[in-house]
Amino acid sequence: MNLVDRISALWRRHSGEASAFRADKFEQRSPDHRNAIALFAGRWAADPSNIDPAHDPRPAQAARYLGSGNQRLEGMSVLELGPLEAAHTCELERLGAARIVAIEANSEAYLKCLIMKEIFQLKRATFMLGDFSPYLAETSERFDLIFCSGVLYHMEHPLRLIRDLARVGERCFVWTHYYDEAHPKCSHRVASAATLDGFSAPYFVAPYRDRALPRFWGGNKASSSWMTRGDIVAAFRHFGFDRVETFGDEPDHVNGPSFSLAASRTSRP
Repeated sequence: MNLVDRISALWRRHSGEASAFRADKFEQRSPDHRNAIALFAGRWAADPSNIDPAHDPRPAQAARYLGSGNQRLEGMSVLELGPLEAAHTCELERLGAARIVAIEANSEAYLKCLIMKEIFQLKRATFMLGDFSPYLAETSERFDLIFCSGVLYHMEHPLRLIRDLARVGERCFVWTHYYDEAHPKCSHRVASAATLDGFSAPYFVAPYRDRALPRFWGGNKASSSWMTRGDIVAAFRHFGFDRVETFGDEPDHVNGPSFSLAASRTSRP
């Protein structure tokens, strides 16, 4: 079944579930991007009208450590995991990425990404709604760079993600929280043994208790597993990244210890 047929079948399956007609779904004001922003009033993670590259340095760091030269991403294919509201996507395109595939599991965040795509006239980014885990496990595509910011610590099985990042990407930028028993944000987490493809490390697990809140932007599973900083670095090396550089360590970050890493390989798996 081709894509058009699949979309048609999906529409037929759900067309009978439509709610009653609502006249207030029509917009009466003059066309303006602010009308679209207002659809999610009070539920934006950041101000969608003001993307400031200086405020969030992570895309520029990815370009500096893993880019095509001159701190750019010129001509590179990029897979972005969890774009949330597309602020990073805008920067990745501005830095020269030739193609960006951005996968978001949160349906509301996905719609915000489409709004941002219109506001900032993104030309080389494609947003997809879905869970990136099965995509990474099954795709035959490869990317010059995987941009993975604010994602790893939301995973139920972070080792699986690291393994699949190594399979799909030549380079990978990661910003993540990590486990440190001395930090109060880690105190509620429970240790659990984890092993994957010859690599063993403890997970530190906690359930999500706020997933129903409008401003929840965590993972799409019921719990998340954190790893120690050293185990994260070791896992990237174990699964095939020859070079792993770390930087930006913030052991006292208010939401839990955090750091960034730039991983790359010299040979394909």
